[in-house]
Amino acid sequence: MDRRKQIEDFFKGSLSEEQAKDLLAWLDSVEGEEFMSAEVLQLWSEKSIEGKYKEWDSKSLWEKINKNKEDYPSPQLHRDRVIRKSILPTWLKVAASFLIIGVCTLLVFTVVNSIKTDSELVTSASKVIEKYNPPGQKTKIHLPDGSTVYLNSESRIAYSEDFLTNRQISLVGEAFFNVAKDENNPFSVTSNGITTTALGTSFNISTFNKAEKVVVTLVTGIVKLNKVGKEDALILNPGEESVLSEKDESFDKRIVDVSQKILWVDGVLRFEKTSMDEMVAVLERWYGVQIKVQGSPEKFVATGTFENNETLKNVLQVLSASIGFDYSLKEKEVLIKFK
Repeated sequence: MDRRKQIEDFFKGSLSEEQAKDLLAWLDSVEGEEFMSAEVLQLWSEKSIEGKYKEWDSKSLWEKINKNKEDYPSPQLHRDRVIRKSILPTWLKVAASFLIIGVCTLLVFTVVNSIKTDSELVTSASKVIEKYNPPGQKTKIHLPDGSTVYLNSESRIAYSEDFLTNRQISLVGEAFFNVAKDENNPFSVTSNGITTTALGTSFNISTFNKAEKVVVTLVTGIVKLNKVGKEDALILNPGEESVLSEKDESFDKRIVDVSQKILWVDGVLRFEKTSMDEMVAVLERWYGVQIKVQGSPEKFVATGTFENNETLKNVLQVLSASIGFDYSLKEKEVLIKFK
């Protein structure tokens, strides 16, 4: 197993809880501690470059890392305190020890990567701020410029610490943006190779698409869509939606009922002739559960609207009665059986 890659995935937040527990258990072992100690020491010694840059002082930097390690929490362990609710004391102990070692490694990489290979030395890039929602959680985020973001479950945004003058966001998943107007600093969101640019407007972006396409739905204002690195652009007006892929040769847009597209912001779950696979994916993301399906119907489409953050049990009851399946719900596991 590639432990270094697993550690990188841990800090990206892409490991499952089971995978993260396995990693932390290994890191708490003698083998894991020796591995991390060797990695940090080797990396530091390999990148020691005193004399080449005046600003580089490995001794003082190392002291700073050990002194301030608590100022740089792991995003995986501090994602709005989501994971803390379900972990055991042993997990906390392991996570704490890993946090100290892991942050040292990240800081070394940050310092090394901030130095260019040419003769010009530049200051390190601004700190990246990341917000992540696991399955079953939605949040409203207030950005420094006065804009707000409604972040859906199993979604992530990232932006620079200097956001007031650098209003660029990367998105994975789905989010609804209500953008504060600033003519001097355009607001842009990049997801799956598609950039959406606006001044003052509101729009929804989703990457929950099997074909890896980006769905942009404009509610108010005007937005411009273009592929990263390309000049050709598509302008959207209120009530229009575009489904784009970085691989598509042309742009396309359509008229939609935007009110139906952003129901999730108000906690409304809606299915309209939804396939089995899509329904399962939505329910897993919406409620943070794992669903197994036994058997398959001859014809399956799910249609229904559930308001006020309806419970999963009630949703399953309605769907089972209308579609024709049995189900069992135990904690975070759901079994659907077709009759």
